[in-house]
Amino acid sequence: MIDHFSALSKKLVWLKPLFFITTAAAFIVLGYVVFIEEGADKDVYIIPSIIGVLWSLVCSLLLSVFPYVPPKPDKQQRFLKRLKIRLARGGYYIGSLMFCVLSTSVVWLTIRLLNVWRADF
Repeated sequence: MIDHFSALSKKLVWLKPLFFITTAAAFIVLGYVVFIEEGADKDVYIIPSIIGVLWSLVCSLLLSVFPYVPPKPDKQQRFLKRLKIRLARGGYYIGSLMFCVLSTSVVWLTIRLLNVWRADF
């Protein structure tokens, strides 16, 4: 699983600036609507900006963490070197499980927020 995440993040690393820009733009819209603009007319942008922030952060996390997964150790390497690589890969494996849970949570939250948004506006 971590090898698939690593390959995907290496292929899509060029999208990292786009996700950072999207995160910043969504935060700016959210801050503007919440703190500066008054009235119910602009409240329509709150839920889409929250969803944009969540998805941009999840995608940025994928592209920032997983390109650095070490390759599987060779049998010819020393024991301590193989142990070090396996421990590092174990950490990435735990991170990938957390990433899957986070992604599933964001999907669920997106569906719930879009249902609320659709019902209100």
